[in-house]
Amino acid sequence: MLDWFRGVLPLFHVPINSGEVFSLDQDGEVEWRSPKRVQVTGSYDKKISIKSYGADGQGNATHLWVSGNPSKFLQGHNVFGSDDLISLVYDMYKVICQQFKLTPTLNELSQVKSGEYDVGMVDINYSFELPSRADVLAFIRALEFKAKTRHGRPSMKGQTLYFGKSSERWAIKLYCKAEEIKTKTGQLPTALINKGIEAWADNKLRVELRLLGKELTKLELDRGSRFNPSAMTNIFNEYMGRIQMTDQIKLTDEVTSKLPNRLLSTYTLWSEGHDLRSMMSKPTYYRQRKELIGYGINIDIRPCEKASTNVIPMFRILEAKPAQIPEWAFSKNLIHPSARYCG
Repeated sequence: MLDWFRGVLPLFHVPINSGEVFSLDQDGEVEWRSPKRVQVTGSYDKKISIKSYGADGQGNATHLWVSGNPSKFLQGHNVFGSDDLISLVYDMYKVICQQFKLTPTLNELSQVKSGEYDVGMVDINYSFELPSRADVLAFIRALEFKAKTRHGRPSMKGQTLYFGKSSERWAIKLYCKAEEIKTKTGQLPTALINKGIEAWADNKLRVELRLLGKELTKLELDRGSRFNPSAMTNIFNEYMGRIQMTDQIKLTDEVTSKLPNRLLSTYTLWSEGHDLRSMMSKPTYYRQRKELIGYGINIDIRPCEKASTNVIPMFRILEAKPAQIPEWAFSKNLIHPSARYCG
């Protein structure tokens, strides 16, 4: 599904009165100035940002800069959604024009409807079904220690795992969707609670690919017309294949589910056969040894099974099959209609 879009859409208009930011040099001369962003309200009060863009030399703007989550804007949530970037952006464009009383020409509408505009960033997301929410959380914890990409090892913030978090080209993040919709930024609108969305999300691993401008240009995907549902799926799969991991990962691990975070990395290193005495100070070793014994783990004794060093693509473990959108999502109008024709 398309989970974020940033682009520049054709729209000749009097600049939106949103204020501006500018920079002054040491002599007080204006170096540059730019319109501030203004928010547009969509379904269930979900918002995206826009600002006037470009100039014709006579005080008019030539384009509209847009950044936001089309799925949330049009559906009120992003638990599942459509792969059809062009349809989502077109419907988003119509709402923006209506709300700000902007009147696109027939040619401008035709351009947006056919994807003739520049794309500066996209997020492509899919959910994968695991046996339980505990399995999702255990899988993410294990990936922290057993996976890498060309960006190197991942970083963890809260319960979200990042590969290439600060990259200017592409990044991947993984998280438990059921946990995410409990947060302030991910929570469902009140009107969508108890519609079946939370139950569906309960055992879903969300995997998100972010493609930024440089990477989109390299891939020749910097125009909306070059995106279609098949292209979205193929590019997502190609980047997911870059996550390499050991084949000894355990999805359900009663031990790790009970361990506090401060002991989890020590347990993981021990279970892989590392010599912990050479990796930590003596006081730390004995303090954590004492705590782990309380969980039935003695790090003085090497584990019987040494972890394999075989490295395989993450998708082989997940069987490369995203979770299917439930049929009731369409009958309850919880998803953009274009999703029915994707894939």
